[in-house]
Amino acid sequence: MKRYRLLVFLLGVAVLAGLTVYAGAGAVLRAFVALGAGGLAIAVAMHGAVIAALGLAWWAVGRGAPRKYMAARLVRDSVAEVLPFSQIGGFVVGARALHLMGFSLLSASLSMFADLVAEFAGKLPYALIGIVALVYLLPGSRLILPMSLSLAAGMGGVTLAVVYRARIMAVIEKGAAGMARKWTRLEAGEAWRQEFERVFARGRFLPSFAIHFLCWAFGTAETWVIFALMSVHVTVLEALAIDSMVSAIRTAAFLVPAAAGVQETGYVLICALTGISAAEALALSFARRARDIAIGLIGLAFWQFLEARRVEKQSA
Repeated sequence: MKRYRLLVFLLGVAVLAGLTVYAGAGAVLRAFVALGAGGLAIAVAMHGAVIAALGLAWWAVGRGAPRKYMAARLVRDSVAEVLPFSQIGGFVVGARALHLMGFSLLSASLSMFADLVAEFAGKLPYALIGIVALVYLLPGSRLILPMSLSLAAGMGGVTLAVVYRARIMAVIEKGAAGMARKWTRLEAGEAWRQEFERVFARGRFLPSFAIHFLCWAFGTAETWVIFALMSVHVTVLEALAIDSMVSAIRTAAFLVPAAAGVQETGYVLICALTGISAAEALALSFARRARDIAIGLIGLAFWQFLEARRVEKQSA
């Protein structure tokens, strides 16, 4: 499995390098440098606020000390974006970070699972809105039919989720039990079922869903601001289409470590539909990666602090 992850990661890096050559390394560099240190600082600050809000979304299903969920979310995203692991690695380490801060393994694991479901649920309407934006921006395009079919399929999925909520929750519970046994060796006993029902209660799940949706929607603002700082003109509707579609592509490729190559390909393809050059699209992707690395180094340092503190307590 480790060899597979390494191979996929290296393939992604190769794709990234190939796209840079295709777009023109000089043009990409000029567009990225136009962002400047001040622009990067603004991007970091904006996304730092998003991570804090995502921590609150996790807290909404788990409850406890909000700042600990924010810190655990920072660790989770840092591992997923900076280290050569898939997003699954970030999920596991994020739950571990919460456990190291005093939460039971059961609570940390199941609240993480519920938060992931809420996050995916919040991303779906954002992606559907992005498809609508693309349909509006590209009248007469050959892509209208496949995009319309995707929109119809997505709406149908939402309808089925509402109608068959009980059955879907049963499937989710079964999946959560399997993941718990695999990653944490927790068995689905009575305490497990009570905790599962607690984190998936509507009064907790719906607020988490709403926060996640708002965070995804804020990605539009982040994209628009970064482009503006690079002196690339895009409309809010174009920024919405670009960010929502690339977010959906990254989700589909969650097994690719750091979405290497996938993110860049997504930006080049979607930006091309709105008339943005490949160089400017790659500069946006590199700005996003620079932002994630700057934030990620802080998260990784905090994770190592938690691990060192655990070792110190055990040896005391």
